Amino acid sequence: MSHWRERLRRNRHRADADAAELLPVRAATEHRLLLSRVSRGESRLLRFPVDLEAAFKAYSREQAAPARITTTLITALLFLGAPLWSASMLGVPESTRTLTLWISVLALAPAFAIVTALIYLWPRNVMVENVFIAAFLLEAVAIEVLRHDAVLAGYRVTPVISVAVPVAALALARLSLLRSLVFVALYVVILVAGDRLATAAPWARTPTETLTIAILLSVALVSSAFAQHTRRQNWALLQLMRAGALVDFLTGLANRSAYEAHVERWTRLGRREGKPYTMAVVDLDYFKRINDRYGHQHGDGVLREVALTLEQFARRPGDLAARVGGEEFVLFLYGCDRDAAARRLERLRATIEALGLENVDSPHAVVTASIGAVTITRPEPVSASYEKADQALYQAKRAGRNRVVIHDPAQTPPN
Repeated sequence: MSHWRERLRRNRHRADADAAELLPVRAATEHRLLLSRVSRGESRLLRFPVDLEAAFKAYSREQAAPARITTTLITALLFLGAPLWSASMLGVPESTRTLTLWISVLALAPAFAIVTALIYLWPRNVMVENVFIAAFLLEAVAIEVLRHDAVLAGYRVTPVISVAVPVAALALARLSLLRSLVFVALYVVILVAGDRLATAAPWARTPTETLTIAILLSVALVSSAFAQHTRRQNWALLQLMRAGALVDFLTGLANRSAYEAHVERWTRLGRREGKPYTMAVVDLDYFKRINDRYGHQHGDGVLREVALTLEQFARRPGDLAARVGGEEFVLFLYGCDRDAAARRLERLRATIEALGLENVDSPHAVVTASIGAVTITRPEPVSASYEKADQALYQAKRAGRNRVVIHDPAQTPPN
């Protein structure tokens, strides 16, 4: 049991960590114009580009979780309380009331209780969303079964009552437009199948009842579509605001605030999983001379080129590259030990030099970088890790620049 609880705790932590990174800051930067148009209502996009669409859907599922949990929990309690309210079903045949109790207490109540638990544990999981839809379709089937059982016993239940199921689900669950259409289509199939069973009976749905159901479903679908458009606008605005707070717009990398939040989150995970991480400080050599000779506009172009290179070395889950000021960058490599870090950072240094960005005031005649790094295997404050990486950078500068120095725990820091 304790092992099961630990797995659930890890799953929820991973979900929380992923939620904080729904949309990488660079993606928000690259799509800034599109997000801006959507947020102002100038674009009627039904779908974002692939990376944005995946992030939006995950965010939507997580934001809809409280409403979905409330809906399924109330439904579960309602069916669990069938012994109390079934007595008020005056005129309904005894056999139908008994069947109602069996279906409600033994089938529907447990089903919705399970769905409630799944949404609570994995709010952003797409399969859980599918299970949520399936539960309400199961409820629609149960209502049709009970209605026909009553019909066979000579009691006519108003068939329009079953439309409350999809209307409530569409109003509260915040389903995507596609899922709303699929849900309604399957619900209609259930109704049509139910009507075919009662084709020869005078108590089948009348044209008026069918029209009423069609109008209610259409209104619910249209409302769902407008609501989703509003959610897309709000989400686009949120991403723009988040990017403004967390991205360095010159380079498109994360800024210091985003980097610190990322490191804090992933170092906590590293402590739990027992994985090392490497923190590297990357500083461009003789960068002031570039600005003095070529101008700041040229210097900005150099920073952007180096940022693109850094980003290529931070592609794995947990990795992040950031600009923390001037010509200084930091690189966080999750699950990267000392030997692997030395190899990756040496490739990074060589790649920056191979860009061939001119700097005639450098001994190498091109832009180069000095890199200081530290690999952490035991828990320690993030500030202490950064200080050690900075000390290693200082050593790289003193040793002649354009090199990588990994902090040696046995070495005394320079005075």
